[in-house]
Amino acid sequence: MTWLDDQNQEANSFSRRRLLRNSSVAVGAFALPTAFGVAQTARAEQPATAGPPAKRAIVILLQGGCSHLDTWDLKPDASLEIRGEFKQIATSVAGYQCSEHLPLLAQRVHNFNVLRSVYHETPSHEAAIHWVLTGYNYPGANTTTKNRNDKPAMGSIVARTLGSRTPGLPPYVCVPDKGQLGDRVRYASSHFLGMAYDPFESGMPPSDAKSPFQMPPNLSLTKAVDLTRFDHRLKLLGELDQFSRSLDSSDMMSGMSQFNRRAFDMVSSVATRNAFDLSQEPEALRQRYGNTRVGQEAILARRLAEAGVPFTLVNFSINQDWDTHSGGFETLRKTRLPNFDRAISTLLDDLQERGMLDSTLVAVITEFGRTPKINATAGRDHWSDVFSIVLAGGGLKSGQVIGTSNSRGEVPHDRPVHYNDVLATIYQQLGVPTDRVHYDEGRPVPVLYSGKPIDELL
Repeated sequence: MTWLDDQNQEANSFSRRRLLRNSSVAVGAFALPTAFGVAQTARAEQPATAGPPAKRAIVILLQGGCSHLDTWDLKPDASLEIRGEFKQIATSVAGYQCSEHLPLLAQRVHNFNVLRSVYHETPSHEAAIHWVLTGYNYPGANTTTKNRNDKPAMGSIVARTLGSRTPGLPPYVCVPDKGQLGDRVRYASSHFLGMAYDPFESGMPPSDAKSPFQMPPNLSLTKAVDLTRFDHRLKLLGELDQFSRSLDSSDMMSGMSQFNRRAFDMVSSVATRNAFDLSQEPEALRQRYGNTRVGQEAILARRLAEAGVPFTLVNFSINQDWDTHSGGFETLRKTRLPNFDRAISTLLDDLQERGMLDSTLVAVITEFGRTPKINATAGRDHWSDVFSIVLAGGGLKSGQVIGTSNSRGEVPHDRPVHYNDVLATIYQQLGVPTDRVHYDEGRPVPVLYSGKPIDELL
């Protein structure tokens, strides 16, 4: 575990103030945020591999910590303080039962896999979110002094390796943004890989199936700047920036090297605007996904995958929505589980109907589970010793329920799966070598310091 010893060292010495000074002409001239630097293609540096079964991934984050005991790993024979209020229902996989509040997904378990013995080593929101998004622990992670990545997020690793496969589209998108814990931490970023591999943020989708969501604000020009003038300003900026670039050869500045042209490509690209334009979807299909924000996030993720975005991270939480310390059963029963059930079941159906599921890996992750024992306020607290993950598509086998927890849902009983094995499986299916080493100021940092693909899924 030597790769975890230096977690507290600040990895990127690039000065934010210097970046703002060097790029201020771009911001002022274009009225565009620096988010346009995120979409630089890595194709020239890291050609995409043709062989892997998964051409794209959609990762759904149930931020806050989804209770395994009330969804995928119920304990009907345990005492009341453990088993809780929810009953089991049969699923499409013989012998396996899940929560009664997941009836749509219960009918589709044969199309995905449930991992019930996943674990990692931290019950802290900040450190656990960092872990599930990067594969690295972050001791002492918090919302003030350690609220940015200590290692690159998996979306940034994928963006660096696969690049942008469709002109004008970013290789990595976060829906709605790259923040967690109410945007108090941002662990979905690229860190030392450079801003070229940071995610493009979609902005908040509508909370119903009728409202439009045509294009993120970052893809809009001011009324005073048309595309011709914008192109002229790009060329001027290139000349003005040449000197400052020559003074700084860091990855951050190299990420700016195609900032100008990529910004123009994205703003002017019909493919880009169409990818985010939910109004092109039939209202009946949007209703199938759910007349909710999470439903519209899910259909937006499908549009992005279909358009050619290699990696989309979808945050189903605005601010710890799954952190059910108090009144957890009521919250799960009324909103969280019904909305999730509809959105994910429709996403899987939609991908399958379009012939995309075999080549699209869908992962439903959470930073940890919840305590086996119900607390005094009818909720469950943080628990990382065992929790559940769902994986589907992307060339994986399906209909498998892997691993069990013990009779109280406390620890893995058989086939323990470290969370890094989940990441290793995702990376392998996408064609990302997990032993590849990147360098942070001369220090080697592997994509994963540990973890191997889950054999039963391959």
